[in-house]
Amino acid sequence: MLKKIVFTALLFSLIIPSVWAEQLSKIAAVVNDEIITTRQLEQRLVSRGERSATDAQKRQELDNMINERLMEQRSREIGLEVSDDDIETAINDVQQQNNISREQLEQALIAQGLSMSGYREQLRGQILRYKLMGYEVKSKVDITRQEVRNYYQEHLDQYRQSPRVRLSRLTFPLGDDPTAARENATIALRKLDDGESVDEVLVNMSPRTRIEGGEMGSFVAGELSETFEQAIADLDSGDHTPLIPLGDALHILKVEERIPGSVADISTVEEQIRGELSQQKMDQKLQEWRENLRSESYVDVRL
Repeated sequence: MLKKIVFTALLFSLIIPSVWAEQLSKIAAVVNDEIITTRQLEQRLVSRGERSATDAQKRQELDNMINERLMEQRSREIGLEVSDDDIETAINDVQQQNNISREQLEQALIAQGLSMSGYREQLRGQILRYKLMGYEVKSKVDITRQEVRNYYQEHLDQYRQSPRVRLSRLTFPLGDDPTAARENATIALRKLDDGESVDEVLVNMSPRTRIEGGEMGSFVAGELSETFEQAIADLDSGDHTPLIPLGDALHILKVEERIPGSVADISTVEEQIRGELSQQKMDQKLQEWRENLRSESYVDVRL
């Protein structure tokens, strides 16, 4: 009788965990000779903050996991690996980009429900997929000079530079004596009319006058205040404005140069165009490659 009880208890202990496991985790998908469980899917959704995911969201995330598993399998097949040094370099990059210490990074991960070891495994998968895409896709993307020229011609407006105006200024703070400020500003206007430059006026008047100013830089339409924009609207290179009262000062603007709008030379934007075309081609080839990889694999979705 005792043996029968012991045997029954042992059998019960073997059956119950398997029943619980069946209740907790079922097969969501079979990918070649590997499985993705519903528990793994739920864990992924929770890690992404989707605790109440819809059926559509679950199917989309499962599809992502299938693609990732296929890429991991392909990586093993061709012998791609991710070293600990690769992961450490990636972690250091994250710290530098966010200006945080390793301890601060670990605390941020904990707040997201992720351990450092789990994070390292996530990075390992991301780096592995990046290496695989470089091996399978990026190395096969080629951009010709003709493609660059065609793109340039089709997107000329994108490389058109707006007209600019280069300005200098003289500013006379009103302070406690607005009358004196106006008299000094009027003297400065006469000096400009006589051909002195803004810098010369500054040098000549600053020892005995409250005066500020100098080169302001170049501007496109809309970068200056409305008051300044209107004041210089009809001025040619070398012209200056009358006195402009603005804030607690009087200003004089001089148009040093008007720089006409032009189209950037293709040589100055070629690398940028190559980058954009490469990304477009990579996205297209990556999609084609994923579709081919999936069609050549055994994938059984059971969700």
